[in-house]
Amino acid sequence: MSPHAVARMAVVKTTTPRSVAVLFVPILLGLIGGCKTAAPPPPPASAPVEVAPAAKAKPVPPEETVRVTASRLNVRSQPTTAGATVARVKKGERLLVLGRDEDWVQVKLADGTSGWVSGAYVRKDELCPGDKANAELLSDVPLSFNQGAAIGRVVIEATVSSSGSVASTRVVQDTTGAPELLERALTEVRAFQFAPPIRNCKPAPFIYTYTRNF
Repeated sequence: MSPHAVARMAVVKTTTPRSVAVLFVPILLGLIGGCKTAAPPPPPASAPVEVAPAAKAKPVPPEETVRVTASRLNVRSQPTTAGATVARVKKGERLLVLGRDEDWVQVKLADGTSGWVSGAYVRKDELCPGDKANAELLSDVPLSFNQGAAIGRVVIEATVSSSGSVASTRVVQDTTGAPELLERALTEVRAFQFAPPIRNCKPAPFIYTYTRNF
């Protein structure tokens, strides 16, 4: 064996273990890197949520009413003169409107009965306040202050018109015996102003009794 061959074999022996070690290092690093846990995928983007607008209550239209203009009017089951008569109403009665069909008006009576009337014999009613049973005195009532013993009492019955003013008076009682006191009581009651009672949407006349102590 030549000296050159021996030298070449020595080089192979000395370099082979180091090359093997260098070769294993990148392989080991590759294996370690492959064992790492993969990063979780990003969460899906949330879809936009549509918010429905709040429901708004529709305004309720005011009730429509009509007044009977005929002396007597038939309320029929159908919007035709061939319909059966279910009720009869008088002039001035107030009817609640439920619907219309050409020249006919569907109405509801005070007792709950419903039917149809001819539109030629009713007119649209104006809006009005509800019925009020009692009248209201708008004027201040004079107070009675007398020195000494009481003189007497005056009782007057006053007829009040639908406008709220006193239309006439009648003396019911006078125990004063003094004409000037009676006249004072009459003057006071004649100056009163009232809010009359309301019946069927109209102010009604009434009787007011005035008692004045002297």
